[in-house]
Amino acid sequence: MKRLVTAICLLLLILGISCFSLYILERDLGELQQLALELRYQTPPEQLEEKSQQLFDRWNQKEELLVVFVRHDTLDQLTALLAELPSLARHGEHGHFYSEVDVTLARLDDLLDSARPTYRNLL
Repeated sequence: MKRLVTAICLLLLILGISCFSLYILERDLGELQQLALELRYQTPPEQLEEKSQQLFDRWNQKEELLVVFVRHDTLDQLTALLAELPSLARHGEHGHFYSEVDVTLARLDDLLDSARPTYRNLL
């Protein structure tokens, strides 16, 4: 009987940690996606450098916790993409800037989709 209770407690603990990690990922990646979408569609060109630097700073804050849940190579790729944005905005390369923001949005979306426990991800 003690083994059954221990097994159920461990199962509940694993389920709780999984739900907590999914909540953290959805919250943080959703916030970053929202900032990137605002940067893409609502920011005037003269504020792109400042807003992209704010996005990169926010990414660095969130990455400290995301490292626990997400593979490091994926996070490194996103860090490299986001680090380029302020420089591209500073030099006026708006076409390349917006394409990098689109790539960043796609990678954030893929990262969020891969974290969700869907049928496709479980197989």
